[in-house]
Amino acid sequence: MDSDVGILPQKDFYKNLNMNLKLKLIAFAGVILFSSSSLKAQTTDQTLPPSRMEAAQQMLIALGIDKQFGTIITNQIDVASNQVPDDKKVAFKRVMNTFMNKYFTWDSLKNKMAAIYANEFTEDELKQITTFYNSPVGQKVGQKLPALTQNAMMVGQEAVAAHKDELQKMMEDEFSQKTDPPTVKQQVSPAPKKAGSKIPVKH
Repeated sequence: MDSDVGILPQKDFYKNLNMNLKLKLIAFAGVILFSSSSLKAQTTDQTLPPSRMEAAQQMLIALGIDKQFGTIITNQIDVASNQVPDDKKVAFKRVMNTFMNKYFTWDSLKNKMAAIYANEFTEDELKQITTFYNSPVGQKVGQKLPALTQNAMMVGQEAVAAHKDELQKMMEDEFSQKTDPPTVKQQVSPAPKKAGSKIPVKH
């Protein structure tokens, strides 16, 4: 049935969202895309020695990232779903899980993730880090890291949420002084349009 959120068609789910929620989803997707482009920029700078790349992957495996990758993504989606109305949460999580499990898996990202560490550490340093993570204390760090990361993110979100009214007022005060708030196009091309002028049309 259409009223069953669990089987709500994806296109209808997105179509029925209000504008505020659509903006939040776009922002969430934007963070993902920006992170991906940043990751690509960091990992294509140079050709890294295969042995160092292997050492970096072994370090990540020792940390448990290969096993916790799904958990980390699930936690991210759970946090994002807090911005979604209760009757849309199931559909939202289903769509996001389908998308993330297609493009954000350990197998598809392990080389790029390893390259980040291989760019910053020598092969010997990576092996020393791996030794630490294979120790009892290092294993505990690896087990606790996803929850610690999520808690740290929530601290930041709560700090912003606690002062959202102040932020809203600051925005209103800023834009109330302008008859025409800046658009993205104006920021790229800040030259003001002359009164009575027409925008040239390309034929």
